[in-house]
Amino acid sequence: MDDAEQVRGYIRAYEWGGPTSALQLHHLRELSHLIRPGDTVVDLACGPGPLMLELAPLYRDTTFIGADLSARMLDHLRQESAARGLKNITIAQEDIRTLPSLESGGIDLVISTSSLHHLSDESGLREVFRRIRSLLKPGGGFYIFDFGLLRSAEARNLFVREVAKLAPAVTARDYDLSLQAAFPIDRVFEIARSELPKPFTCMRSALVDFFYFLQTPPITARSSAAEEHIDKRWRTLSASMKAEHVMIRTIRRRTVAT
Repeated sequence: MDDAEQVRGYIRAYEWGGPTSALQLHHLRELSHLIRPGDTVVDLACGPGPLMLELAPLYRDTTFIGADLSARMLDHLRQESAARGLKNITIAQEDIRTLPSLESGGIDLVISTSSLHHLSDESGLREVFRRIRSLLKPGGGFYIFDFGLLRSAEARNLFVREVAKLAPAVTARDYDLSLQAAFPIDRVFEIARSELPKPFTCMRSALVDFFYFLQTPPITARSSAAEEHIDKRWRTLSASMKAEHVMIRTIRRRTVAT
């Protein structure tokens, strides 16, 4: 995604109070139990880095690496990091299937959110999972979220209409294409079980195959800074966004603890 209009729309969609805020808050809650001071964390296909820009101020002693192929996305991340005085974010403009600049066995945590559906086929997904395995230190973890392939056009249209209420038209269109490009959740879980290091938990949404999570068990208590930030973000959400956040946390269905 390197088109200027698409990038602007994507950035707007991830501004706080926009259509992704409920989900972003969920990520913050979960990641607050996986990130420790001194860790090295890589965010795969990070785009303009909205999640890292939330996390980096809370974990000043943690190194965050944003990996993406889009120069425009990474330019935004670079500019925002500098503007906010965040010296613990670095950038790798690389293919997430290979990540040649990153040393194997040197990463504590790998993050990937709303990104893997951009891969062209299942072999690419398998390559990413294998690269995650090779990157992680012994005992390292990962947190992966993405959309699942919906079984009906009606369900997809419903989700797109909801996003379109708060997002620019170009972003709603990209979201529709993303939902169409998603992998079937059962196949994602199958590939994950064969390629990712264990133990980890697979979770999917109840009722419809809207989303899935792959994540390793919690390894740390939430810091006071993260606790305060999460509470602050929660209080600023609209009533509808609070309801969406509660829904995301409620309808997750644990399918297998590997």
